Amino acid sequence: MTFKWNQTQKDYIWNTAAGLINAAEAVVMSMIVTRITGLADAGMLTIAFAIGNLMMTVGKFGVRNYQVTDIENKFSFAVYLKTRLFTVLVMTAVVFGYLAYASAVLQYSPDKIMIIGMVCMIYAVEALEDVFWGYYQRRNRMDAGAGLFCFRWMGILIVFPVSLWISRDLGMTLLVCLIVSLILFALMLYLSYGKICGEEDRKIGHVLRSGSLREMKQLIRVVFSLFGITFLSFYVNNAPKYAIDACLAEETQACYGFVAMPVFVIGLLNNFVYQPTLVPMAVEWDNGRRNTFVHRVLKQIGVIGAISVICMAGAYVLGIPVLSWLYHTELSAYKRELMILMAAGGFLAVSGYLSVVLTIMRQQKDLLWPYGLIAVTAAAGLKEIVSRCGTIGAAVCYLSLMVMLCLIYGVILAVRLAGKETKR
Repeated sequence: MTFKWNQTQKDYIWNTAAGLINAAEAVVMSMIVTRITGLADAGMLTIAFAIGNLMMTVGKFGVRNYQVTDIENKFSFAVYLKTRLFTVLVMTAVVFGYLAYASAVLQYSPDKIMIIGMVCMIYAVEALEDVFWGYYQRRNRMDAGAGLFCFRWMGILIVFPVSLWISRDLGMTLLVCLIVSLILFALMLYLSYGKICGEEDRKIGHVLRSGSLREMKQLIRVVFSLFGITFLSFYVNNAPKYAIDACLAEETQACYGFVAMPVFVIGLLNNFVYQPTLVPMAVEWDNGRRNTFVHRVLKQIGVIGAISVICMAGAYVLGIPVLSWLYHTELSAYKRELMILMAAGGFLAVSGYLSVVLTIMRQQKDLLWPYGLIAVTAAAGLKEIVSRCGTIGAAVCYLSLMVMLCLIYGVILAVRLAGKETKR
């Protein structure tokens, strides 16, 4: 008897693999850099990832969760694709504008400019890939979308150490990785798209001629608050790194980045569980099954709490020894920062999940102002605190911001749920 995976199992397996690679990419690359070219280069790579992820929010423009829960097919794939091409072009322009500013005003070195630029362009490829991942998920093939991501990043992670060892130049190595990323994306898309797409989307040329400018503008208006929240969330999550970049040395940036890496593990593990449930949750909410919907939300928050406790216990016992070994750097002085940041990671995962829930409820307009408040608070105070208190000040401020955000989102969700009629 031959065992066959059903589609749901395939979705979970491939989504989990993609999540693990997503969590590992910065870790693996930083490990390699510290061993081959040193801690200063690792510090530049750390800020490059922070800036690259922020810029990628411009490319993705907050569309993904809206796209996969568009059960009424309000917008065609043509509209989603053409809008994504436009936002990726905008992202590219913003990146080059920022690099010009960083060179002229922030006095970044040419090496640092190259490193940041190449990481941002790798993420531009990812932003374009993401719209196909969302399309595949809507056609019940999340596994294929995750496969695009997995194979592209596996190629990057194989090429990266070889190229860095040969060249001893991080910027040139990242350029090679960008080329590999483009080639693998094109290849995997060519192999998968024709097998999954609907008949109306079979010819990409026809798709690109479909979808009006009016519909693209409408989609941008609909998801603008989602873009705003994603952009601000990445800014807040990386605000300590921006403050450290302005006040402290590249080596300190690297060490803070190393102990901050596990923060997002809680959210990523949570993502494995809830991503495949988005479409069923959207159906439940659309059909007015409030009790079932609320039960799913509370259950998932409980899962986040359990994951957080397990991760914090592991970090307390093994965190510093493992991180010191991974990054080939003594990190004993950063144990307090690690534990504070892990606690913040739990609150970050809750706030991220609540934002997805509110998006399913089509209350995305409620997401923007709380993060705007948090972002303004971070921009106003973090740099001064980091200059006085160093990395411990950065960690405590980050935890405080995440707790505040969770409380605000929790109140908003409770108010919106109270207004929904229940269908039995």
